[in-house]
Amino acid sequence: MDESRIKIPWVWLAAIGCFVIAGSTGSLLRFGLLSGLPAGLGLVNVRHAHSHLMYFGWVTPALMVLIVAWLPRLTARSLSARFLWVMGAIIGFALLAYVMFIQYGYQPAELDGRRLPLSVLAATLNVLAWYAYAYLYYRATRGVPRTRPLRFWDAALIFMILASLGAWGVAVVSRLQIADPFWSQAMTHLFLDLFSEGWFVLATLGLIFAVHPAQTEKAAHWGEQLIVIGLPVLFLLALPVGLVPAGLRAIAGLGGLLVAGGLLLTIAVLWPAVSGSGGWTGWRVPLVLLTLKAVLGLGMILPVTARWAELNGLRIFYLHVLLMGFVTLGLVVAAREAWGRASVPGHRWLVITVLALLLSLVPLTGFWPNAWSGRWALQAAAVVSLGPVIVMVVMLVTLIFREVRTESELTPVAD
Repeated sequence: MDESRIKIPWVWLAAIGCFVIAGSTGSLLRFGLLSGLPAGLGLVNVRHAHSHLMYFGWVTPALMVLIVAWLPRLTARSLSARFLWVMGAIIGFALLAYVMFIQYGYQPAELDGRRLPLSVLAATLNVLAWYAYAYLYYRATRGVPRTRPLRFWDAALIFMILASLGAWGVAVVSRLQIADPFWSQAMTHLFLDLFSEGWFVLATLGLIFAVHPAQTEKAAHWGEQLIVIGLPVLFLLALPVGLVPAGLRAIAGLGGLLVAGGLLLTIAVLWPAVSGSGGWTGWRVPLVLLTLKAVLGLGMILPVTARWAELNGLRIFYLHVLLMGFVTLGLVVAAREAWGRASVPGHRWLVITVLALLLSLVPLTGFWPNAWSGRWALQAAAVVSLGPVIVMVVMLVTLIFREVRTESELTPVAD
């Protein structure tokens, strides 16, 4: 089959477009740390806009369309066209929220003398669209025997819904004017961390298992169970150590141990299954970075190492290892397996630039000797951050031109 003629879902193209906007905003943020931001933009607002669009405009719809690509093969059922409508709404609401966040952040906007939380309203519409997708997924898979990919996606969507409770919790805490910083921080991390550690990671693992069945069934089962059992309390490890009561943090530490152990066991199961395909641009690099994420997660279990991580700025490095390293590179590999190499032109360059991006963040952490630090580290991180954006721009333009050319070739010419 000619891969160049495989129809690439428009949702995938739109998600790549969101990556380009979000990645460019991240680069703007890094250059803004050096010389300030243009047009009166605020660093905090730009950071919120960057992270929200990466989460909800790039990763979320990309995961959803890839799951949709595999569902008919796993369920032997046709899918509702409503999936496309819902995923389109998710991308639209994510872009709307991006515009509101970069302009206003979480602050209300003044319109005709009224103060309206436009960014929160746009984000709320996004959450409601997630619920619609989860419902369509439930309808599409109801009564189907639960294979491992489906179980991972079941759990991923459940954690997505649980994470959304944190978003509602942030609004409730703000409305009730609860002064205790534990509750505001807990709701924020319940939302963002359960979303990334639960929805993103589990859904991506489901995509791997959809193509590469485990060769050791018992070990794969235990890896899956350990992750799911430990995830509900994992977000507490992301809170400042001083905010979490000792007993509650001990429970969170146990959850972190279970998740890290489950991830490492799952990686050990998957490694021989994926090693025969894709080479270094296949699943090996994402799985190596998932291993690094699991090891860094182990360091958050003990309060003493967690405090060291807080003081030395490891949070940003950790998130980029997870979100750019495992998730983003994993999505591109999954797209290649779903629609062929033609769906991800320049994939190897994305691997190279993402690895370069991760390396550029090391001098900004406590891993790097202070004597070797300086302004150059911020400058290098800013410049290197443009690499993945450029690769994805080329990928998007190539795909659009290819789709236009394919459509023109397939359109009959009237005599």
